[in-house]
Amino acid sequence: MTYKILIADDESLIRMDLYELLTEMGYDVVAQAEDGLEALEKYGQTKPDVCILDVRMPGKTGIEIARQIAEHVPIILLTAYSESDLIRQAKKAGVSAYLTKPFKAKDISPAIEFAVRDFLTRTKLTDQVKHLENQLETRKLVEQAKGILMKSQHMPEAKAYRHIQQLSMKKNISMRKVAEAIIVTSDLG
Repeated sequence: MTYKILIADDESLIRMDLYELLTEMGYDVVAQAEDGLEALEKYGQTKPDVCILDVRMPGKTGIEIARQIAEHVPIILLTAYSESDLIRQAKKAGVSAYLTKPFKAKDISPAIEFAVRDFLTRTKLTDQVKHLENQLETRKLVEQAKGILMKSQHMPEAKAYRHIQQLSMKKNISMRKVAEAIIVTSDLG
């Protein structure tokens, strides 16, 4: 698969080298930026599949940019530095992979593939966590609504649950919405 790539580095020679290597490898370089603010602007305009960002640029650093967009796109950090604090910050910001300067042509494609794979894994896990959190919240609301019905209508637990289910099917809305309505109306009364 060919990816659309944004390159951001304040050194024009690095940008030019990366551009040439990436295009020779079949990647589509959709934008280049010489500072962090321009990188963010071009990211918004081009919506690349992968961003290769220099760690230290004027305007905004690669890590600052990663904090803003890493949940939407894989980030490869281009760095000549290997300080543990920098790596920790980059990881926390959502950086998926690194290329060290001076980079070698043979390291670029694996870094891109690794970044994409890491990003997809993180995105999938984030989606699963959100889904589980939603299920847990729904379960809590249904339990609360069930408790309200048991107390106010003197229903046994199984009957209260079945009542919520039946309302959900009858009204063609989720059990969560039924539970929320029961809770709201009980708060009003």
